[in-house]
Amino acid sequence: MKPVFFALIVLFDLIIFAQPGWAYDKETTACLEQIKPLLKKKDQVAELDGIWGLFQKTPEFRDNSTQSINLDRSINTILFHLDYLCTTLHGIPFNELANYVSKNLAEKDEAQFRKELLVLGRGKEELDIWFKFITFAIANEHRVLLPQNISRTIKLSTPYFEKYLELAEYIERKEGLNIIIEQTENLIDQIDLFLNSDPSLSQSVFENSQVPYVDWDENHGGS
Repeated sequence: MKPVFFALIVLFDLIIFAQPGWAYDKETTACLEQIKPLLKKKDQVAELDGIWGLFQKTPEFRDNSTQSINLDRSINTILFHLDYLCTTLHGIPFNELANYVSKNLAEKDEAQFRKELLVLGRGKEELDIWFKFITFAIANEHRVLLPQNISRTIKLSTPYFEKYLELAEYIERKEGLNIIIEQTENLIDQIDLFLNSDPSLSQSVFENSQVPYVDWDENHGGS
């Protein structure tokens, strides 16, 4: 396995499963346990250099690197959202921005806080996003997900990981190479549809889309 690709895989696994088990309640721990078989299949593909690495090692596929990158990314996207759903069963914890805004709003009104942030160099549109986000954060801090719904989504995810591993093994064995590109594109499309149609995954996609990027430049307002 290429060192760089392996390092990226290890980093992803550390991000997804870095929290010690004792940091979670029993429902969350049980939920995360259900993801591990999917992670194992992804790791089996990683040991073969990932779909991108396999494409690079196969002369016929080198011009199709975009598809291979997109498939590897799609699989990681499912894992990210499943981990998110498991770790937010009992609510979405405040992030740095939510803590910062809520702390200041507890000490002053919104108009005063906005004025201070404008002086510090924050833009009006950015602040509109911030205050929209804090409304979302407060409303969802204690929102609840049903574990059985997440379990169902994890089970429905399994065929995509099985196909992902199957594709990798076919490429490694140089079997069925004439249909690999088509199958890769089909799997990407199927995963995209799954992410948008499964209620739990689509909820995760939506909730994560609400979190704005913040450049915490201390010269322009920050924590």
